[in-house]
Amino acid sequence: MPTPSHGELSRFSGIPQAFEETARRFSGRVALTGDGGRGRAYTYQEVLELVRALGASLNLREFRKETEIGVLSENRPEWPIAYFGILAAGKTVVPIDANLKPNEIEYIIEHAGLKVIFCSGRFEGMLAGFNRKLKLLSFEQTSRHSWHRLLDQTANMQIEPPSSTAVLIYTSGTTGTPKAVELTHQNLLSNVESIQLSLHFDEDDIFLSVLPLHHTFEATCGFLVPLLTGASIVYARSLKSREILEDISYSHATVMCGVPLLWEKFNDSIVRKIREAPMGRRMMFQVLYSLSSVGWRFGRKWGRRFFRPLREKGGLDSIRIMVSGSAPLAQRIARFFNLIGFDFLEGYGLTEAAPVLSANRPEDIRFGSVGPPLVGVDIRIADPDETGIGEITARGGNVTPGYRGNAEYTAKLVREGWLHTGDLGCIRDGHLYITGRARNLIVSAAGKNIYPEELEEKLTASPFVLETLVFGRKRENRQGEEVRALIVPDIERFHERFSVDVDNPDMSRVESVIEEEVGKVNKEIATYKRIAGFEIQLSELEKTSTKKVKRFVYN
Repeated sequence: MPTPSHGELSRFSGIPQAFEETARRFSGRVALTGDGGRGRAYTYQEVLELVRALGASLNLREFRKETEIGVLSENRPEWPIAYFGILAAGKTVVPIDANLKPNEIEYIIEHAGLKVIFCSGRFEGMLAGFNRKLKLLSFEQTSRHSWHRLLDQTANMQIEPPSSTAVLIYTSGTTGTPKAVELTHQNLLSNVESIQLSLHFDEDDIFLSVLPLHHTFEATCGFLVPLLTGASIVYARSLKSREILEDISYSHATVMCGVPLLWEKFNDSIVRKIREAPMGRRMMFQVLYSLSSVGWRFGRKWGRRFFRPLREKGGLDSIRIMVSGSAPLAQRIARFFNLIGFDFLEGYGLTEAAPVLSANRPEDIRFGSVGPPLVGVDIRIADPDETGIGEITARGGNVTPGYRGNAEYTAKLVREGWLHTGDLGCIRDGHLYITGRARNLIVSAAGKNIYPEELEEKLTASPFVLETLVFGRKRENRQGEEVRALIVPDIERFHERFSVDVDNPDMSRVESVIEEEVGKVNKEIATYKRIAGFEIQLSELEKTSTKKVKRFVYN
């Protein structure tokens, strides 16, 4: 049942004002819990009181001149409390990726001009070592920098009028130096409202927060949406699959947002257990899976009933919605989870859109699609080719005003009110389909467009390929580019199948099998798309903290 605030967030002047109303309506409900549901629990009323105290204290003389305040911590309940407190003081939040290297963190501090940072204990020493006059506000009660000294202030607890800019977000840097994206209160409230009106969340939901909170996908979908809906958030203990499953079981979580790599690991774990089961159970799974697939074609979700025992045994029976975002997802993953009984929804967005632009709906899921545009968001394809593929552009209240201090890039990003995403795609029957990034596009000698993401999906469908990066390489003294692939083999699978030594693998065997797998892919695709050569790398591809491959490292 939708809460009364659904569709009404745009009337608030800022996020703290919207949260204040939600907290009044659900004052006794648990809002935040740490340690997978085992840690300290905060009710909505307790969070509101802490937010008001922080907001008032951050306007005392010591902090009055500061317009931006950083947050650097692993996921925990204090993170969103600090976020709301900074906004309640009328200031701007600068979320910092906890997985960045010290020099990268120092860059953000310098670029944003930060003088005050909320942090967890593990970052106090590093921040103090930057030899800057940083004021640290530690989440640890025993620290000499503890934020509890602010909470003890007897200042007037009044939420301030908001700054125009709610957050300053540094992009994760998949293509080089990060840019500072400005998102206003109205950008974020507009996006939360669009999500509320498009999907089915309510105050009875329990969100398990797994992804890092500095990332806009988790900050909006896994933090702002639940806390402006009256739902509860439980912070997972780690990214380890076993602990996540234990946390789901313990907390009875109903909603979980994740990136493709996480869902792939879950998928692989379930498939591995099925493969290890006795032959009778394996055959039964295949029969039921085939029946579920038939039912799906007629709009019937039979997998919910067929695979209830499997979900219960895996500790996933409480989960009703899984959301995938932040990077492209293989169709087979979405298909698998939906056919075994979950509402697995793939969506699409980017930080500059606060971030969600489109998402599949539980009642209208199409594999390979990232769904229709959200309510209140317009999407169009700019300069489509003969197949309908062109650059994805969008407009709506969620679109950023631009990059701080970078008028040149802002002018390229937003033109005549339309956000130019740099992603390529098409719209079919109202659903958006992503084909790749414009900057990743490979152009053949005949001028044909080749989308690396399509080939990457086909390669990773092989049980022997862990991950891959497809790219174009200029051909010497010839026009166009040839298609190349950097492939990371799944050495564990080679060990299982060919008894290859995990620590010192027989590379001739590995190369021979990978060559066969590349050959299989080449037989399935048009001649101009074929992979001309490949290289093998045993270490995993370098990624951002949200598990996107840093493509620029390999160009």
